[in-house]
This record gives sequence, C-alpha cells and structure tokens, in this order.
Amino acid sequence: MNIKKSTVALAAVMLASTLASSAYAASDLTVPAVEPSSVASPSAPVVPTVPKTPSTPQNSSSGGNSSSSSNSSTNLATALVNTAGFSSAQQFTGYFANLKRAVANGNRDAVAKRISYPLVVNAANGTKRFILNQKQFLNEYTSIMTSNVRRALSTQNVNQVMVSSRGVMIGNGQIWIGAIDNKPGIYAINL
Repeated sequence: MNIKKSTVALAAVMLASTLASSAYAASDLTVPAVEPSSVASPSAPVVPTVPKTPSTPQNSSSGGNSSSSSNSSTNLATALVNTAGFSSAQQFTGYFANLKRAVANGNRDAVAKRISYPLVVNAANGTKRFILNQKQFLNEYTSIMTSNVRRALSTQNVNQVMVSSRGVMIGNGQIWIGAIDNKPGIYAINL
C-alpha cells in the first residue's frame, strides 16, 4: 500500500517538474475556445426509406427508329446489370414476365414467391408496415396488391422501366424490384 502511494507521489512530482520545464509553454496546456456555431449538434441517424422516385434514373423508353430501339435495349440491359445489380438483363425480364403473368392470373402463391421479405408497404397516409413472410403476404394480399398496384404492373412495358441503384421502379413507384442476394424480388410497394 505504501508502494502505491509512493508511486503516485513520484508520478505527480515528475509531472510537475516536466510541466515546469521550459519544453512546455503555458499555451501547450490550454484548449482553444470553440465557437458554439462551429460544433456539430448530434442528430438522429438517417434511416433509409423506400424510394418513391428513382435516384439517378435511367429511362429505357425507346424512340421511333430501330437504331434507337437497339440502343435503348442495350442501355436497359447495361443499367439492369451495372446500376440495379441484376446478374443479367434476362434475369430481370424473365422474373418480370412471370410476375406479370402470376398477378394477371390471380396466382397469389406465385406472386408471394416473387417477394423479397421483409416487404415494405407504404400507405398513402404515410404509414409503413412490414410483411415478414409468405403467409402474412397471402393473408394481406388484397390490401397490398390493390387495383392501383396491379394496374401499374399490368400496364408497365418491360422496355420502359425506370432503373436506378435502388432497383427497378414499376409504374409511378407503386412497385420496386431489386436484386437481393442475387435474386430478383419485390422489396417495396407504395399504395
């Protein structure tokens, strides 16, 4: 116990003599004043939200001539792979055709298998809910796959989708499809 007190006392003496030496000026020991306006105030973490409009969209709509259509197809294929993250354009277009067919035929099980869970469902009033699995999706199918959502899908031309780093937007943002774990799936629906 006396050794500890002696060690502490010795350390205090050494510190005092070091501070008193000419190697340190008084200015070395002071902290400069900081203006309150230059200090960042803490803020809540930013939580990503489901997109309602694409960021850096690439519209793949085609023009009137065949070279424009060819360029448009190439641009779409490139955007699907390089921007949206699909393994190939065929991966997305095959998925999209099967999804459209399943919805048109009322095949709820097939639609449920094409969802990436948890599915985020944003209501028009701003509320958000999460659909955790196929069973929950099937139980809430009619409130999720509304006529507006089904119409957006049925009228969407695969060659005129909007592609961004967040995936593919269907309609005016009613459906968002992404490549999640290298598998296409609907990850968000905006009612």
